[in-house]
Order: sequence, then C-alpha cells, then structure tokens
Amino acid sequence: MKLNKKFNLLLITSAIFLIASACSKPNHEETINKKTDNHIALISDINGIKDNSLNQSVWNGLKDYGTKNDLPEGNKGYNYFVPKDPKNYQTTINEALDKNFSTIIGVGYTLKPNIIKAAKNNPKKNFVVIDAHTPKLKNLAGISFKNQEGAYLAGVAAAYTTKSQIVGLVLGQNSKEMASFKAGFNQGVRTTNHKLHKHIKVVSQTVGNFSDANKAHDIAQEMYNKKADIIFQAAGKSGQGVFKAAQEINQARPVGQKVWVIGSDEDQSKLGDYLAKGGQPSNFTLTSVIKSADLAVEDIATQTASGKFPGGKTLKYGLKNKGISLVQGNLSYHTWIKVQKAKQKIIDGKIKVGTD
Repeated sequence: MKLNKKFNLLLITSAIFLIASACSKPNHEETINKKTDNHIALISDINGIKDNSLNQSVWNGLKDYGTKNDLPEGNKGYNYFVPKDPKNYQTTINEALDKNFSTIIGVGYTLKPNIIKAAKNNPKKNFVVIDAHTPKLKNLAGISFKNQEGAYLAGVAAAYTTKSQIVGLVLGQNSKEMASFKAGFNQGVRTTNHKLHKHIKVVSQTVGNFSDANKAHDIAQEMYNKKADIIFQAAGKSGQGVFKAAQEINQARPVGQKVWVIGSDEDQSKLGDYLAKGGQPSNFTLTSVIKSADLAVEDIATQTASGKFPGGKTLKYGLKNKGISLVQGNLSYHTWIKVQKAKQKIIDGKIKVGTD
C-alpha cells in the first residue's frame, strides 16, 4: 500500500509538472502569434508599386518596417497586390483577406469605398486608407496629408522662378483631395505675385485619372506651347507624361532656355535628367512636394503591432509633423529662402492655406 501511495504521489507530481510546462508554452505561442498577426497587405491602385509616386512611397515604407521587424516579404509577412482594373479593387482586397493578412492598406482615395466595405464585412481585421479621411469604424483608420500646404510652397517656388509669368497645374482628376492641391498652389502663386507686383497667370487642367500619361503629355505640351515655363503636376502615374513633354522640349533647347516640372508625392528629381541641345547633361525638375507616406505607414504599422491600432481616427500629416515637405532641388538660393520663410509661417499659423 505504501508503495502504491508513493507511486500515486509520483504520478500526481509528474502530472502537475507536465501541466505547468504545458501552460508555459502558450505564452511563447502568443508571442509568435502576436508577430504573425501583424501581417500587412498593401493594395495599390492600378499603377502598381513602381509609379514614382504615392504607391511606391507607401511600399518603401512597408518594406522598411518589414526589414526592421524581421517580417519576411511574401504572404507570411508583408506583401503587395495590384488590381488590373478599378473594377477589381474588391476582388483584390478579398484575395489579400483570403491569404489571412491581418492589416490591409489601400493606397489612394479611389480605393476608399472598397476598403470601407471590406472593413464592415471583416470586423476582426484592420484596414487603412492612405491619402483620405475615413469614417469612424473601430477597425478602420485613415492617413491624410495636408496637400494644400505643400502645394502652397510649390506656388511660391513657381512664382519666384517663372520668366514667362505663366505657370501650369496638371491634376489627376476632380476630387476633394485634388481640389486642395489647386487651392494651395493658386494661393501660393497669388500671394507671391502680389509681393512681387507681377501678373502671373495660372493655367490648370485635369487628366481625368492617374494612369493616362499620354493625355497628361498632350495637356502639358499645350501648356508649354502657350508659354508656360513651369508645370506643377499632381497626377500620379499620369504625371510622367508631363515629364516626357518637358524632356522633348528641353532636348531641342540650350540649357538656359529650359522649361520646368514640379514633382509630387516623391522626390522626382531623377525624372528630370536629360541631355540639352549640344549634349550637355542637365535636369528640369525644379523641386518636388513630398508626402512622407513611407514614414506614415511605418508609424501606423508600429502602433498596430503594439496593440494600439488607431481605429476610428484619421491621422493627419502636414508641414508641422514633417508629413509634407519640399526639396530644394534646382531652386535658387534666394527662392529657397523665401520658401523656407513661407513654410515657417504656415507652421506657426501665420499663413492659413485654403483647401478649396
């Protein structure tokens, strides 16, 4: 009997040890799950992640986040999905959901309705829309940029640089987001125009979408032919047509007679490289208005990983928190100083930039 009691006691002790060991394992598994639960899918618009614009900036930010946090590129870490047509937006989002990504990021306001629909149908997943305000859903967040602030600085730069007193603006399509670019640019030109006692004219036109570089090329060509010497393009991949039009003109002219392009979303300096008449290397990207979408994406991914997804909020990025900036590029020192002064006045609230 004593032997049986000792044997039973040994069995009970062993069982307790095994239970304790088993209980300790879920903590490790929870840690793993917490990491794998932060799988992130990027849904670009139809222009893909090499558009030299917003899609590319967002993807760069996601790659940086993945590298810093040991997430593999692919369906077990972070990945991107490119719809072939706007009609396929919902299908592409569903494809990412089927691969069990826990956070879905849609780039651009054109994806907003589809992301909202997916968020409502998948309450246990997190959704983000880049460059748009979003409704107050617990699993949905927006990242918006104060486009008007960067566009204002572009207007100041254009007004100080133009020789013909005609500057152009090429937008992707008519929308609230695009209206803020137009309002800011016009205000920047108008304010500087008044200071300089000039009579600078702004001509603007809309492409109709963000993927028709040929149409943007034709619009820009007409503007340049009508004596505009600077065009600010905020047209996504369509904007590459503006660069093409400027390149064609500049290749047939001496360096001193070039026309300019102001880039948007990313630093588009490299798109302005060309050979002037006579074979001289030069560049016609005057400056670029940059949205730090890469940093914004890293920020929201980090918050999500720590269990603090900002659901129901739209995070706003502007000059003050370095979400918007303008590079010096080919601006003269004098113009750059004027741009910096205008920037500081916006940050200090001394200049209020309109949105429409």
